[in-house]
Amino acid sequence: MSQLNRRRFLKTSAAAASAVMAAPAIGRAGQSANEKLGVAIVGVNGRGGEHINEFLNDERTEIRVIVDVDEAVANRRCDDIEKKQGLRPKPVSDMRRAFEDNAIDLVSTATPNHWHALTGIWAMQAGKDAYVEKPVCHNVYEGTALIAAARKYGRMCQVGTQCRSSKAVIEAVAFMRNGGIGEVKFARGLCYKRRKSIGARGDYAIPANVNFDMWSGPATLTDPKCTREKFHYDWHWQRHYGNGDLGNQGPHQTDVARWGLGIDTHPSTILTYGGRLGYQAERNDPNYVDGGDTGNTEVSIYDYGDKCMVFETRGLSVDDSDDEELNTLFQSKSGNKVGVVFYGTEGTLVQVSYEHCLVFDKDMKVA
Repeated sequence: MSQLNRRRFLKTSAAAASAVMAAPAIGRAGQSANEKLGVAIVGVNGRGGEHINEFLNDERTEIRVIVDVDEAVANRRCDDIEKKQGLRPKPVSDMRRAFEDNAIDLVSTATPNHWHALTGIWAMQAGKDAYVEKPVCHNVYEGTALIAAARKYGRMCQVGTQCRSSKAVIEAVAFMRNGGIGEVKFARGLCYKRRKSIGARGDYAIPANVNFDMWSGPATLTDPKCTREKFHYDWHWQRHYGNGDLGNQGPHQTDVARWGLGIDTHPSTILTYGGRLGYQAERNDPNYVDGGDTGNTEVSIYDYGDKCMVFETRGLSVDDSDDEELNTLFQSKSGNKVGVVFYGTEGTLVQVSYEHCLVFDKDMKVA
């Protein structure tokens, strides 16, 4: 594959997404049960480390390529993997090099959100199966393109909504399906989790080891290039690259809520209100402008006609809450409250953690 300049890179990316939108599905070749699956992991500075651990613990797979735009991170991960699996993966900064490699069968990606969909599309175009971290895409259009790509190229594309594999959540959904809390038409997903300000918006240096053009990829370039103090992770709170907790924590809770409500369609309407609030008061500086622009206080209402789902983000202090209902359901007045509440005609069911659910009767007593 020839090298692409940034302008052509973006044009090619857009064309790839457009091409798969109207593409028909085709069949796929099988993989020998006696061969190890070759894995390429894209984006390994943060969440990608968990991907590494999972594949190292799966005897069916072998990590053969590590992709990261930070050369130092890629080499450090490759050194660690070599100690555990014997084979040292090949470090590369351009994911397209991994997709060209015939030794790669599947691609697992934990890049920033703005790269998720295109990574999956390119991987499937190259004949690889893909595991894409949540959120599966940065916007609805990208998600539709991913589905079309999977159908056209006959590939598997799995999303990191691992609550679907939680024994507690599986049992909770089955309990509701069997009428455990009566008729259920309303669910609230919650991310009441303290998120501090990320520092003043400014002009910050790109880390020396980072290939910023590859990191930025399909996102528009800004001037200055980096406006946040902490380059890694805090991209979550800038819309060019992340989605705030609506796209960080939210996919888990909204997925469980939809699952529990028995919904497999898009909502007819969505209403969202909120903002990035409180940091000027927190810093006692009325002129302070935070580097983030996603909502830290936000409510999204998803209307499905006869059913409704809400997702709430509260990123300021979550201690000493006056919300008696949620204090009862989560059995605490302080600390994070991250989960889903299902309201039924005969009781309430709450997912209080990834592995723990509670049922309350109509008198708000644990059933």
